[in-house]
Amino acid sequence: MNGFLIVDKQTGMSSYDVIRRLKKISSFKKIGYIGTLDRNATGVLPVAINEGVKLIPFFEDGEKAYRAKILLGVTTDTYDIAGNILTETNTETYESSNIQNILNRYKGKITQQVPLYSSKKVHRKPLYKLVRQGIPVEAPEKEVEIFSIKLVDYSHPYVDIYVTCSKGTYIRSLANDLGLALGCGATLYALKRTLHGEFSDQMSVNIEDIKSKDDILNCLISLENVLKSFRDIIVEEALERFLKNGMPVPLLGNTRDWSNGQYIKMLNRRGHLIGIGVVDTDSKTIKIKRLIKN
Repeated sequence: MNGFLIVDKQTGMSSYDVIRRLKKISSFKKIGYIGTLDRNATGVLPVAINEGVKLIPFFEDGEKAYRAKILLGVTTDTYDIAGNILTETNTETYESSNIQNILNRYKGKITQQVPLYSSKKVHRKPLYKLVRQGIPVEAPEKEVEIFSIKLVDYSHPYVDIYVTCSKGTYIRSLANDLGLALGCGATLYALKRTLHGEFSDQMSVNIEDIKSKDDILNCLISLENVLKSFRDIIVEEALERFLKNGMPVPLLGNTRDWSNGQYIKMLNRRGHLIGIGVVDTDSKTIKIKRLIKN
């Protein structure tokens, strides 16, 4: 059982709660998820099973998309509705165009302040643990990129937005920033991730519908059917042993068709993924980056 299970995480569950539940259904040699979702967030949580875990690093930089509902007039210490309320005010109704204009400010590369109540590690400890222990800590900043941000609906005091962004983006921080810009304060009310790289919500399955090993197998995406942006090649059986011993194999054909450092899916004659290779145009070889055991 090797592949990816795309779970539609429900609110109230941590990302690791999903792993715990799957472990109760079936035993795995290895299992892990890509991209932590907050407990109150829902949506796409890709889960790698067995040999799929080896492919996680190739997905971590994938584009993400979110549908978010923001509550105006309320601020919390966590920047979302699960936190302790810091301020609560009656706020005026705004023009939708004004809200969209403010949202447009965040397009492109921006610097965000990481929420203090987050799993970001400082001095090797998650920020939220330091805060709860009463240890003074300054929230770090990080650069992220917002590819698009669109106002979907405004029904005062709720603002619905759709965001596509780079990894590490805090939608909670965007909600807080919108409140500061409007002058009324705001907090994230609800969040759903609809896309993580090539994994979309149309591919996801509700964790409540996974009750047996057969359910997992029926919903599993094979290793051969992921990393769709990678070119693939067939490796002859005689060359497989070189790869398994960590040795490079020849780069056949016109090397001008390849880029140095390009990743490749390497399949055997049966169509099974045997590894991820990286092109070395200088030596005209393909070096193994991740070896997959079938």
